[in-house]
Amino acid sequence: MTKPLMFGAMLLLPSPLPAQTAQPPAPPATAGDGVVVTARPLATDREVREQIVGVTGHPRSDMPLMRFREPVCIGTAGLPVAAGEAILRRMMETVRSLNMPIAADGCRPNILVLFADDPQEQLLGLRTRSPEIFGDLSRAAVGRIVKGAGPVYAWNAAVRVSRDGDQLFQTDTWPQMKLGAASRLLTPIRQDIAASVIVIQRKALLNKTLGQIADYAVMRGMAATKPVEGMTSATILTLFDKDGGTAPAELTAFDRGVLNGIYASPPHAQATQQVATMERAVREQGGTR
Repeated sequence: MTKPLMFGAMLLLPSPLPAQTAQPPAPPATAGDGVVVTARPLATDREVREQIVGVTGHPRSDMPLMRFREPVCIGTAGLPVAAGEAILRRMMETVRSLNMPIAADGCRPNILVLFADDPQEQLLGLRTRSPEIFGDLSRAAVGRIVKGAGPVYAWNAAVRVSRDGDQLFQTDTWPQMKLGAASRLLTPIRQDIAASVIVIQRKALLNKTLGQIADYAVMRGMAATKPVEGMTSATILTLFDKDGGTAPAELTAFDRGVLNGIYASPPHAQATQQVATMERAVREQGGTR
């Protein structure tokens, strides 16, 4: 699924992808004037839990959350090469902090961060011309993405496999999967992210630093997260909020706790267990009071 999805995604922009490198991360450059910071008070433990559930899409308790298992390969397009490479390096630094392997140079991207003048118009056209860009998402899910208010359009395409990595196989009657035994906390399946796509409208980058953009993209790309209203925890997911509020200069304790918790949990753990692990990770990062 990854190959046709990424081919479709590249139809969004003519710009070349910066090659993935293993160079040390550079200090974040800026894409506008200054850095917007926040002094938001810490949330309570209960608020943190509710917000974790919110940004992860109110997951089913008996299903694991999506995460990568394969080495991560990041590509960017639509910005000057130097800016794209700065974003790429910063994202790779975060991926390494999660103890996830980085794919070798020349890899096929499984996280794409794209910038376009009118992404919604292009996505609406691609929904008809190249639906493979959306992977196995349902028609309803694709509709919600392309008709979103913007300026960011993001999605994660996942593959359900057994906890040992076995995929569905076709029989004479129905597709089947070899499953191991389940337990109270562990499911017999996992949801592996095959590809993530983040498309951002260029004019929305005004007064955002490249570090902020990279941190937002890695938060959307490494996990199936999304911005929600009424956050009391500071989070980079508010970077493109239209209410004009302040946004963090980088990943916050809440953000790092969410990512660390997902990648510290067994990939076939139930969502309730993963949420509990994220709660502890946010607390360890100093994100609660």
